[in-house]
Amino acid sequence: MRILFLGSGPFGIPALRQLQPICEDLVVGTVPDAPRGRQRKPAPCPLKEVALELGLPIFESERLKGAAGREFLETTGAKLVITADIRLILGRSFLESVPLGCFNLHGSILPRWRGAAPIVRALLAGDEEIGVSLYRMVPALDAGPVVSMHRWTPSDRITAEEAEEYLSERAAELLVDSLEALKSGEPPLVEQDDSAATLAPKIDKSEGWIDWGQSAARIDRQIRALQPWPRTRSHWQEADSTAEEGEILIIHSGIPEDSAPDSSATDLPGTVTDVSSEGILVACGEGSLRIGRLQRSGKKPMPAADFLRGLPMKPGDRFVTHAPPEKGDEPR
Repeated sequence: MRILFLGSGPFGIPALRQLQPICEDLVVGTVPDAPRGRQRKPAPCPLKEVALELGLPIFESERLKGAAGREFLETTGAKLVITADIRLILGRSFLESVPLGCFNLHGSILPRWRGAAPIVRALLAGDEEIGVSLYRMVPALDAGPVVSMHRWTPSDRITAEEAEEYLSERAAELLVDSLEALKSGEPPLVEQDDSAATLAPKIDKSEGWIDWGQSAARIDRQIRALQPWPRTRSHWQEADSTAEEGEILIIHSGIPEDSAPDSSATDLPGTVTDVSSEGILVACGEGSLRIGRLQRSGKKPMPAADFLRGLPMKPGDRFVTHAPPEKGDEPR
């Protein structure tokens, strides 16, 4: 039986690796090479790189809706389709033309967080439990009946990058455990409760700007959820600087604290209240955030103690809540 694995991003890589030795007729569908990196040279997506390494047949398409989708399916000759992070819309005719159905690996406990960025949205919201679901696809977004699910309570310091890596491995295990049922055409299916659904829209780069009026706990979640992209950032200024001075800094890690030593209730959000080898303490709308790792333009991320040797800070300096007018490149 020919199985088509559709994907482009890294989330599906562990599943593809586990399928390859146990599927006699496995092919890969993905997107064409696209400009990537600073040089903007055409390069394969992460999943295609692994498919090439494994020596699997590869089919490419920029569109899977309508006639293009039907033609693609006919070309591959697939009887069963598995998808993970494909970033293309599968049209109704495509879904209905696969003899044994299309099944997707999705990084959430469905019906919570249907959409493009489930893991990031879960961390931003402070969900105590996250997970991955294997479900049969229907035309409505991530609304199909669930075959199996893995639930996980991560540490309170987890980043989106770490969570995605862990859940991609659990997704691979779910798929392998369910593969025979999928191939039989009669997998167990549990309908979702649409009334409990929440949406996980794609992350916008503008969501990386820190609002220091938020609580320290919320800003901490933002820092962890937006790694590795778009990362969180803020405009820093010395206490006696003008609005045009200062620079944009990337904040890589921080620890929420209830209060700042020697600080006043009148400290405005974004004010630096303490600087030490342990980090840079910044007042927030509720509590304070101890910045432990950060980065300036053209430099590498580094612990606060090392960072302060190159850019000294002092109490009274401030991080600006709103994004400053664009002027030059941000840190990379």
